[in-house]
Amino acid sequence: MESGLEKILNLMRILITYFLAILCFSLTKSVLAQQNDSLRYEVMLSSKILPDTLKKEPFINTIDVSPSKYITIAAGNNIYMLGWGGISTFGNKTDSAIDAFSYATDGLFMAVKNDELCFMNEQGTLDKIVQLPSANMGITSGKDVMYLFDKIKNDNQYRLYAYAKGGKYKQLLVSPKPITTAVEMKDSIYLAIGSGVFSFSPKDQNMNLIAGFQKENTIKSMTVDLKNYIIYIATKEGIYALKDNSLIFITSDFSGSIIKYFNDGLIVFNPESFDIIRIVNIDKSIKF
Repeated sequence: MESGLEKILNLMRILITYFLAILCFSLTKSVLAQQNDSLRYEVMLSSKILPDTLKKEPFINTIDVSPSKYITIAAGNNIYMLGWGGISTFGNKTDSAIDAFSYATDGLFMAVKNDELCFMNEQGTLDKIVQLPSANMGITSGKDVMYLFDKIKNDNQYRLYAYAKGGKYKQLLVSPKPITTAVEMKDSIYLAIGSGVFSFSPKDQNMNLIAGFQKENTIKSMTVDLKNYIIYIATKEGIYALKDNSLIFITSDFSGSIIKYFNDGLIVFNPESFDIIRIVNIDKSIKF
Protein backbone atom coordinates (compact mmCIF):
# COMPACT_ATOMS: atom_id res chain seq x y z
CA MET A 1 0.00 0.00 0.00
CA GLU A 2 1.30 3.47 -0.89
CA SER A 3 1.48 5.99 1.88
CA GLY A 4 -0.09 9.41 1.51
CA LEU A 5 3.36 10.94 0.97
CA GLU A 6 4.24 8.43 -1.77
CA LYS A 7 0.96 9.17 -3.56
CA ILE A 8 1.73 12.87 -3.49
CA LEU A 9 5.29 12.29 -4.81
CA ASN A 10 4.01 10.06 -7.63
CA LEU A 11 1.42 12.65 -8.57
CA MET A 12 4.11 15.35 -8.63
CA ARG A 13 6.30 13.18 -10.90
CA ILE A 14 3.38 12.71 -13.31
CA LEU A 15 2.66 16.44 -13.34
CA ILE A 16 6.33 17.31 -13.91
CA THR A 17 6.60 14.78 -16.77
CA TYR A 18 3.42 16.17 -18.32
CA PHE A 19 4.70 19.75 -17.97
CA LEU A 20 8.05 18.86 -19.57
CA ALA A 21 6.28 17.14 -22.46
CA ILE A 22 4.13 20.22 -23.07
CA LEU A 23 7.23 22.46 -22.85
CA CYS A 24 9.18 20.32 -25.34
CA PHE A 25 6.23 20.30 -27.73
CA SER A 26 5.91 24.08 -27.50
CA LEU A 27 9.64 24.59 -28.07
CA THR A 28 9.57 22.24 -31.05
CA LYS A 29 6.66 24.17 -32.59
CA SER A 30 8.53 27.42 -31.97
CA VAL A 31 11.72 26.15 -33.61
CA LEU A 32 9.79 24.78 -36.61
CA ALA A 33 7.93 28.08 -36.97
CA GLN A 34 11.23 29.97 -36.94
CA GLN A 35 12.66 27.61 -39.55
CA ASN A 36 9.55 27.98 -41.73
CA ASP A 37 9.77 31.78 -41.54
CA SER A 38 13.55 32.15 -41.79
CA LEU A 39 15.38 33.25 -44.92
CA ARG A 40 17.22 30.35 -46.52
CA TYR A 41 18.83 29.35 -49.80
CA GLU A 42 18.08 26.15 -51.69
CA VAL A 43 20.52 25.13 -54.43
CA MET A 44 18.46 23.61 -57.25
CA LEU A 45 21.16 23.39 -59.92
CA SER A 46 24.87 24.18 -60.37
CA SER A 47 27.56 23.53 -62.95
CA LYS A 48 28.99 20.81 -60.68
CA ILE A 49 25.87 18.66 -60.89
CA LEU A 50 24.84 19.54 -64.46
CA PRO A 51 25.86 16.87 -67.01
CA ASP A 52 28.62 18.02 -69.36
CA THR A 53 26.39 17.32 -72.36
CA LEU A 54 24.03 20.14 -71.25
CA LYS A 55 26.83 22.69 -70.95
CA LYS A 56 27.57 22.76 -74.68
CA GLU A 57 24.53 24.81 -75.70
CA PRO A 58 23.65 27.99 -73.78
CA PHE A 59 20.34 28.25 -71.98
CA ILE A 60 17.99 31.04 -73.03
CA ASN A 61 17.06 33.88 -70.66
CA THR A 62 13.73 32.36 -69.65
CA ILE A 63 12.57 30.36 -66.63
CA ASP A 64 9.12 29.23 -65.49
CA VAL A 65 7.48 26.69 -63.18
CA SER A 66 5.16 23.99 -64.50
CA PRO A 67 1.74 23.16 -63.00
CA SER A 68 3.46 20.10 -61.48
CA LYS A 69 5.97 22.46 -59.77
CA TYR A 70 8.96 21.62 -61.96
CA ILE A 71 11.35 24.39 -62.92
CA THR A 72 11.43 24.68 -66.72
CA ILE A 73 14.36 25.97 -68.78
CA ALA A 74 15.39 25.65 -72.42
CA ALA A 75 18.54 25.48 -74.51
CA GLY A 76 18.60 25.36 -78.29
CA ASN A 77 16.03 22.83 -79.49
CA ASN A 78 15.42 21.20 -76.12
CA ILE A 79 13.22 21.96 -73.13
CA TYR A 80 14.21 20.72 -69.67
CA MET A 81 12.43 20.15 -66.38
CA LEU A 82 14.24 20.38 -63.06
CA GLY A 83 13.11 18.88 -59.76
CA TRP A 84 14.69 17.38 -56.65
CA GLY A 85 15.23 14.16 -58.62
CA GLY A 86 17.44 15.86 -61.23
CA ILE A 87 17.01 17.33 -64.70
CA SER A 88 15.36 15.68 -67.70
CA THR A 89 14.05 16.65 -71.13
CA PHE A 90 10.46 17.82 -71.50
CA GLY A 91 8.62 17.03 -74.69
CA ASN A 92 10.27 16.31 -78.03
CA LYS A 93 13.24 18.03 -79.58
CA THR A 94 12.02 21.00 -81.61
CA ASP A 95 12.75 21.57 -85.29
CA SER A 96 14.22 25.03 -84.57
CA ALA A 97 15.57 26.88 -81.56
CA ILE A 98 13.19 28.15 -78.88
CA ASP A 99 13.30 31.91 -78.30
CA ALA A 100 11.00 32.16 -75.26
CA PHE A 101 8.30 30.21 -73.43
CA SER A 102 5.73 30.50 -70.65
CA TYR A 103 2.95 28.49 -69.04
CA ALA A 104 -0.58 29.85 -69.46
CA THR A 105 -2.83 30.00 -66.40
CA ASP A 106 -4.52 26.78 -67.53
CA GLY A 107 -1.14 25.01 -67.55
CA LEU A 108 -0.65 24.98 -71.32
CA PHE A 109 3.02 25.25 -72.34
CA MET A 110 3.46 27.95 -74.98
CA ALA A 111 6.62 28.88 -76.82
CA VAL A 112 7.96 31.25 -79.47
CA LYS A 113 10.02 29.81 -82.33
CA ASN A 114 11.23 32.33 -84.89
CA ASP A 115 7.95 34.05 -85.89
CA GLU A 116 5.60 31.31 -84.66
CA LEU A 117 3.58 31.04 -81.46
CA CYS A 118 3.29 27.37 -80.51
CA PHE A 119 1.80 25.14 -77.86
CA MET A 120 2.87 21.68 -76.69
CA ASN A 121 0.42 18.98 -77.70
CA GLU A 122 -0.25 15.69 -75.91
CA GLN A 123 2.55 13.99 -77.85
CA GLY A 124 5.11 16.51 -76.59
CA THR A 125 5.49 18.33 -79.91
CA LEU A 126 5.24 22.09 -80.36
CA ASP A 127 2.37 22.87 -82.75
CA LYS A 128 1.98 26.24 -84.42
CA ILE A 129 -0.96 28.33 -83.23
CA VAL A 130 -0.47 31.56 -85.14
CA GLN A 131 2.08 33.46 -87.21
CA LEU A 132 3.50 36.36 -85.22
CA PRO A 133 4.09 39.85 -86.64
CA SER A 134 7.82 39.59 -85.92
CA ALA A 135 10.43 37.02 -84.92
CA ASN A 136 12.20 36.37 -81.59
CA MET A 137 9.40 37.81 -79.47
CA GLY A 138 9.21 37.39 -75.71
CA ILE A 139 6.20 35.86 -73.97
CA THR A 140 4.79 36.00 -70.44
CA SER A 141 1.53 34.91 -68.86
CA GLY A 142 -1.23 37.14 -67.54
CA LYS A 143 -4.42 36.13 -65.77
CA ASP A 144 -6.58 35.85 -68.88
CA VAL A 145 -4.14 36.50 -71.75
CA MET A 146 -0.56 35.93 -72.83
CA TYR A 147 1.64 38.96 -73.44
CA LEU A 148 3.94 38.99 -76.47
CA PHE A 149 6.53 41.71 -76.95
CA ASP A 150 9.34 42.76 -79.28
CA LYS A 151 12.86 42.37 -77.90
CA ILE A 152 14.85 42.58 -81.14
CA LYS A 153 13.90 44.79 -84.11
CA ASN A 154 15.49 47.34 -86.41
CA ASP A 155 12.75 49.95 -86.85
CA ASN A 156 12.75 51.41 -83.29
CA GLN A 157 9.14 50.36 -82.82
CA TYR A 158 8.80 47.63 -80.22
CA ARG A 159 5.25 46.45 -79.74
CA LEU A 160 3.38 44.81 -76.88
CA TYR A 161 0.49 42.48 -77.73
CA ALA A 162 -2.14 40.66 -75.71
CA TYR A 163 -2.95 37.20 -77.04
CA ALA A 164 -6.25 35.50 -76.18
CA LYS A 165 -7.60 32.04 -76.90
CA GLY A 166 -8.82 31.48 -80.43
CA GLY A 167 -5.77 32.96 -82.12
CA LYS A 168 -6.68 36.57 -81.44
CA TYR A 169 -4.08 39.12 -80.42
CA LYS A 170 -4.28 42.87 -79.96
CA GLN A 171 -1.58 45.52 -80.04
CA LEU A 172 -1.48 47.40 -76.73
CA LEU A 173 1.38 49.87 -77.20
CA VAL A 174 4.53 50.78 -79.12
CA SER A 175 7.83 51.50 -77.36
CA PRO A 176 10.84 53.28 -78.92
CA LYS A 177 13.14 50.85 -77.07
CA PRO A 178 13.22 47.04 -76.74
CA ILE A 179 10.86 45.50 -74.16
CA THR A 180 12.79 43.14 -71.89
CA THR A 181 9.78 41.63 -70.18
CA ALA A 182 6.21 42.27 -69.06
CA VAL A 183 4.39 41.20 -65.90
CA GLU A 184 0.79 41.66 -64.81
CA MET A 185 -0.38 42.79 -61.38
CA LYS A 186 -3.89 43.92 -60.46
CA ASP A 187 -5.21 45.96 -63.41
CA SER A 188 -1.83 47.06 -64.78
CA ILE A 189 0.98 45.69 -66.91
CA TYR A 190 4.52 46.44 -65.77
CA LEU A 191 7.15 46.69 -68.49
CA ALA A 192 10.93 46.57 -68.26
CA ILE A 193 12.30 48.89 -70.93
CA GLY A 194 16.01 49.62 -70.84
CA SER A 195 16.79 50.69 -67.27
CA GLY A 196 13.23 51.70 -66.36
CA VAL A 197 10.08 50.02 -65.04
CA PHE A 198 6.85 51.40 -66.50
CA SER A 199 3.25 50.77 -65.49
CA PHE A 200 0.68 50.60 -68.27
CA SER A 201 -3.08 50.62 -67.86
CA PRO A 202 -4.85 48.96 -70.81
CA LYS A 203 -8.11 50.54 -69.65
CA ASP A 204 -7.12 54.20 -69.95
CA GLN A 205 -3.91 53.73 -72.01
CA ASN A 206 -1.81 55.59 -69.44
CA MET A 207 1.88 54.72 -69.13
CA ASN A 208 4.07 55.95 -66.26
CA LEU A 209 7.65 55.50 -65.14
CA ILE A 210 7.59 54.03 -61.61
CA ALA A 211 11.25 53.07 -61.12
CA GLY A 212 14.42 54.11 -62.90
CA PHE A 213 18.02 52.98 -62.68
CA GLN A 214 21.24 54.36 -64.07
CA LYS A 215 21.46 53.98 -67.83
CA GLU A 216 24.08 51.22 -67.70
CA ASN A 217 22.13 49.31 -65.01
CA THR A 218 19.74 47.68 -67.46
CA ILE A 219 16.95 45.37 -66.36
CA LYS A 220 17.39 41.67 -67.13
CA SER A 221 14.20 40.20 -65.67
CA MET A 222 11.10 40.88 -63.56
CA THR A 223 8.62 38.75 -61.66
CA VAL A 224 5.64 39.34 -59.37
CA ASP A 225 4.55 38.13 -55.94
CA LEU A 226 0.79 38.40 -56.41
CA LYS A 227 0.09 37.59 -52.76
CA ASN A 228 2.03 40.53 -51.33
CA TYR A 229 1.96 42.71 -54.49
CA ILE A 230 5.74 42.91 -54.75
CA ILE A 231 7.61 43.25 -58.04
CA TYR A 232 11.11 41.78 -58.04
CA ILE A 233 13.55 43.33 -60.50
CA ALA A 234 16.86 41.79 -61.57
CA THR A 235 19.27 44.30 -63.10
CA LYS A 236 22.85 44.19 -64.27
CA GLU A 237 23.95 45.17 -60.74
CA GLY A 238 21.60 43.21 -58.47
CA ILE A 239 18.07 42.36 -57.35
CA TYR A 240 15.50 44.89 -56.11
CA ALA A 241 11.99 44.72 -54.68
CA LEU A 242 9.30 47.28 -55.56
CA LYS A 243 6.04 47.84 -53.69
CA ASP A 244 3.78 50.90 -53.70
CA ASN A 245 6.52 53.00 -55.35
CA SER A 246 9.00 52.00 -52.62
CA LEU A 247 12.16 50.49 -54.13
CA ILE A 248 14.40 48.32 -51.92
CA PHE A 249 17.81 46.95 -52.88
CA ILE A 250 18.10 43.28 -51.86
CA THR A 251 21.43 41.86 -53.01
CA SER A 252 24.21 42.13 -55.58
CA ASP A 253 25.10 38.44 -55.30
CA PHE A 254 22.95 37.46 -58.27
CA SER A 255 23.44 40.37 -60.63
CA GLY A 256 22.26 39.88 -64.19
CA SER A 257 20.15 36.83 -63.36
CA ILE A 258 16.72 35.70 -64.57
CA ILE A 259 14.15 35.49 -61.77
CA LYS A 260 10.80 33.86 -61.11
CA TYR A 261 8.68 34.16 -57.95
CA PHE A 262 7.00 30.93 -56.92
CA ASN A 263 5.48 29.51 -53.73
CA ASP A 264 6.93 32.03 -51.21
CA GLY A 265 10.35 31.93 -52.82
CA LEU A 266 12.37 33.75 -55.46
CA ILE A 267 14.01 31.45 -58.03
CA VAL A 268 17.25 32.94 -59.38
CA PHE A 269 18.71 31.55 -62.61
CA ASN A 270 22.09 32.36 -64.14
CA PRO A 271 22.09 30.85 -67.66
CA GLU A 272 25.85 31.37 -68.05
CA SER A 273 26.99 29.65 -64.84
CA PHE A 274 24.09 27.13 -64.85
CA ASP A 275 23.19 28.08 -61.27
CA ILE A 276 19.59 27.96 -60.04
CA ILE A 277 18.98 29.02 -56.44
CA ARG A 278 15.68 29.46 -54.63
CA ILE A 279 15.55 32.13 -51.91
CA VAL A 280 12.81 31.04 -49.51
CA ASN A 281 10.77 33.53 -47.41
CA ILE A 282 12.39 36.49 -49.14
CA ASP A 283 9.26 38.64 -48.65
CA LYS A 284 9.56 38.31 -44.85
CA SER A 285 13.07 39.77 -44.91
CA ILE A 286 12.11 42.96 -46.75
CA LYS A 287 11.07 46.08 -44.85
CA PHE A 288 9.39 48.63 -47.08
